Amino acid sequence: MIGQKWMYIKLIGSHRTGWLASNTDWLVDVVSLICASVMLLLLVIYGYILWTKYSSRRREKVKTALVQELLAEGSVLQRYLDQGEIGVELLNMSGDQQGVLQQLLLQRLAQGPEEHEILRIRLLSWQVFGGSYRSVLKNGKWSQRVNTLLYIEQFHMVELLPRLEDMLRVSSCTLLERFIILRIYARTGYFRIVKELMREKYVLSDSQYLQILLLLTESSWTRLKEHFKDVPYQVQSNIIHAIRIRDDQTDGTVALLEKLILGDDVQLRICSYQALAHVGRGREDLLKGLLLIWNEHGEERQRSERLTVTQLMGTVHADAFIPRLKVMMGDPSFQIRQEAANSLARYEQGLEELRDTAVNHPDKYARQIAEETLERMQYGREMD
Repeated sequence: MIGQKWMYIKLIGSHRTGWLASNTDWLVDVVSLICASVMLLLLVIYGYILWTKYSSRRREKVKTALVQELLAEGSVLQRYLDQGEIGVELLNMSGDQQGVLQQLLLQRLAQGPEEHEILRIRLLSWQVFGGSYRSVLKNGKWSQRVNTLLYIEQFHMVELLPRLEDMLRVSSCTLLERFIILRIYARTGYFRIVKELMREKYVLSDSQYLQILLLLTESSWTRLKEHFKDVPYQVQSNIIHAIRIRDDQTDGTVALLEKLILGDDVQLRICSYQALAHVGRGREDLLKGLLLIWNEHGEERQRSERLTVTQLMGTVHADAFIPRLKVMMGDPSFQIRQEAANSLARYEQGLEELRDTAVNHPDKYARQIAEETLERMQYGREMD
C-alpha cells in the first residue's frame, strides 16, 4: 500500500481532476502489475543463466572424467585399439559420450598410429558415428554438414560414399561441400573421382584442385592422366603442377609432358617445361632435344615462355644453347636479358663468352648486360 501510494503521487500528483479522478487506482494497479511482471521475467532469465552455467560445468566435468576413463590403461577403448576387442560400452554411447570418443579417435589418428590401429579406428568410427553422420548430412545445418564431411574424410568412412554421391546431385550442395566431397573421393580412391574431375560445372580455385590431385591414389592418378585431354583446361594445368610436386617420373608422364611441349598451348608448354626439368632426371637428352626444337622458333614465342626456356638453358647445359643465349641477351625484356647472361655465366666457357658478347655483340643492351654480369662475377671472386 505504501509503494502504491508513492507511485500514485509520482504518477498522478496530489490533485485529481477530470478522468484521472475516477481511474487513478486502476492505473496504479496496471503499472504495479507491469513492474512485477518485469521483475519476475528478470528473475527467470537470471535463474536460466545460472542453470545453464551449472549444466555446462557439470557436462564438462563428466566429459573430463570420461576422457580420463577411456585413456586409462586397460580401458574399453585401449583394449579395442590394442586387441581389437570391442565392448558394448563403446557401441552404446550417448551424444556427449560420442563427442568425447570422436575427439580421442581423431587425436589418435593425428599421432600416426600403426596400420592395424588405423583400420580399427575407422571400423569403430563407422559403427559408432555412422548413423548420426548420415542423419546430419540429410537434415543438418550447413555448418554441421561441413564439419561432418571433415570427420568423414579423416575417418575414411567409405561406407558413406554413396550418400555423398546423392549430395553432389542436388543443387543445394554448396561449393565448399563439393570440394570436401571430391577430396574424400580422392583420399579414398573412389572410382567416381575421375568422372567428377572431367565435369565442367565445378568452379574451384587452383589451390583446391591441387589439393585434390595430390591426394589421389596411384590408380586414380594414372587413370586421370590417361584422360588428360578430356578434363577441363584448369584441371589440365594443375595436373602438370601436380606431376612436379608428386615427382612423377614414369614413362607415361614424361611422354605426356613431351607431347604438351610440342603442342600449341603456351601456358601448358611453359608448365610442362618446368615439370620435365624436375622429373626428367636422367633424361636430360630429351629436354635438350626439346629445347633445340624450341630454338628454331624462339623469337616468335611469348615473353613468359622465352624466360622459362632461358632459365632451363642455364640448368641443362649444351654448347648448342650458347648462340641462343647470346641472342636472348639482346631481348627487349630486361629480365630475359639478365637471365640469359646469368645462364651463360654458368657454362664452363661462360666467362669467355660473356667477354666476347661485351665487345662484339651488335646489340648495345646485350653488351651492357654482359659487362654488368662480368662486374658482378669479378666482385664475387674478390669477396671470396
